[in-house]
Amino acid sequence: MESKIVKLTLDSDATYKSKMPSGEIEVGKNALKPMELLLTAVGGCSGVDVYEILKKKRQEIKSIEIEVEGVRRDTHPRIYTQIKIRYIVRGNVSEKAVSHAVKLSTEKYCSVLAMVKGSAEVKVEYEIWED
Repeated sequence: MESKIVKLTLDSDATYKSKMPSGEIEVGKNALKPMELLLTAVGGCSGVDVYEILKKKRQEIKSIEIEVEGVRRDTHPRIYTQIKIRYIVRGNVSEKAVSHAVKLSTEKYCSVLAMVKGSAEVKVEYEIWED
């Protein structure tokens, strides 16, 4: 089992400094927004998976762009009820490899996505742009 500790310290008007093993960020009212960070975490987590899987499949990746859209309910707590992830993969890659990488990430490997699937409907799509 793995354990992580993140320490947040009030810095200014409802804004905190968050110290993590990997670095430091500011989060809150006058900084990065927690719910936007959650969407970023979904995209970042899945993006690492997709990249690593495609590299193992020896695909020639030029770039990967990920757009994550979240729809929040109007009542509190204002959780995301829908999350849409769109991957744009550029390079000399096969459709089968991209489809498989996205499926593995979103259904098996991405821990952040696994945590939000209980409360949000997740839709996934991808595009391949050959250069």
